[in-house]
Amino acid sequence: MLDERALRKPGFSEGYPVRLADGQDWVFPKPRIRFRPKIGPDGRVEVGRTAFGPEFDASFDVLFGVTEAEPGEQMRVQFEMAVRLLSANYELTAEQLADLIVFEPGDEASDERWGQLSRALMGIAPKPSPAT
Repeated sequence: MLDERALRKPGFSEGYPVRLADGQDWVFPKPRIRFRPKIGPDGRVEVGRTAFGPEFDASFDVLFGVTEAEPGEQMRVQFEMAVRLLSANYELTAEQLADLIVFEPGDEASDERWGQLSRALMGIAPKPSPAT
C-alpha cells in the first residue's frame, strides 16, 4: 500500500480529502478558479473564468458544462484534472495514479468516490467519506 504522507511533495497544499481506490484519503489542492463576466463583441455577458492558466480553459469549459462534450471526453477531462491536481501534491508514477483514480460503473464505492472527486475538481468541498 502507498504511504500517502511519505509521497507528499514539498509545498503540499491542503485542500479536499477524497478516499481513492486504495481506500486512503488523498488531498486534492483546491483549484484556483475565478469567475468573472465576459463581455462578447455583441455586448452579451457570459461567464468567464480562469483556473490554472489558459492551457486548461477548454478542460474547465467541459468540466463545468460550458462546452458540450461526449461522455468519453467528459470522463477524459475529469481524469486529466484529477491527475494534474493530485500530481501537484504528490510524487506519484503514472501507474500509481492509474491505480488510485479509478471509476467502476455500477460499483457503489466507486460511484461515491467519483462523486467526491468531481466535487473536489470543481472546487466544491466533498462530503465526508463514509467510515469503513
